[in-house]
Amino acid sequence: MIYQFKMTSIENPDFERQIEIDAESSFADFHECIQDTCNYGPDQLASFFVAARLPGRQIEITLLDMGLNGFQSLIMGKTKLKDMISENDQRLLYVFDFFSDRSFYIELTQNSMEKNLQEPRVTYKKGNAPVQVLEQDVQNGVFKNSENDVLQDYGDLDDYTEIFGEMEDLVEGD
Repeated sequence: MIYQFKMTSIENPDFERQIEIDAESSFADFHECIQDTCNYGPDQLASFFVAARLPGRQIEITLLDMGLNGFQSLIMGKTKLKDMISENDQRLLYVFDFFSDRSFYIELTQNSMEKNLQEPRVTYKKGNAPVQVLEQDVQNGVFKNSENDVLQDYGDLDDYTEIFGEMEDLVEGD
């Protein structure tokens, strides 16, 4: 089975990518495809968040096993897409900059029973991806990049529940 995902960013409304990937692929394969299409370096942590069956709950799939509090976590390299993706219109959050709480919204737009894909492929590109990591130059709550262009005012995020709330709104909002 082949999944087709649409990826967008709130930072750059002109940014969009469509990615086709085999359901047997791992989240690490998906992560690498996203990194490649956005021209991001491999030196930053990232995670996927998938809406769980229980409302208001998300499942995190991490790049590395953090071993937090003895709980086993799902690792991108060991988790297949087909094990976590179950329905059309399913939405994910891909956090690519943890320090600035920046992410892409990803939606499953189609799945088809075509032949298997050997490698993920980007089938549509529009706009430029946001920079991977923002400089830590913050003035009056507004992040700026190295050219001092205003990128986005995210306000204060006290914890990830605010991010999850946004994810919850996406999942339940349709």
